[in-house]
Amino acid sequence: MAVWQRIAAHAVHWALYVLFFAVPLAGWGYSSAAGFPVVWFGVLPLPDWVPVDRAWAEALKAVHKTAALTLALLVLLHVAAALKHHVVDRDGLLHRMRPLWR
Repeated sequence: MAVWQRIAAHAVHWALYVLFFAVPLAGWGYSSAAGFPVVWFGVLPLPDWVPVDRAWAEALKAVHKTAALTLALLVLLHVAAALKHHVVDRDGLLHRMRPLWR
């Protein structure tokens, strides 16, 4: 792989990991600020971690939406890059990712 592809792959992986946590936390914050109770998997009620405040709710709603869309786009980019390596480059990248395919 080219150096720029390695750097891009690492950057996208880090962004995915950050967004995996940021999206639900921003959603939880938005729900708390909007006054909606959050119940984890319908079983465990979560405490509000921000006070009920309309301005906070609007700000966190925008953060949640932007982070979620960014996460979705990065997932699509990640899948497209993996397929490009498999179909176009035929460099065995998917085979290296899945030991059962060897």
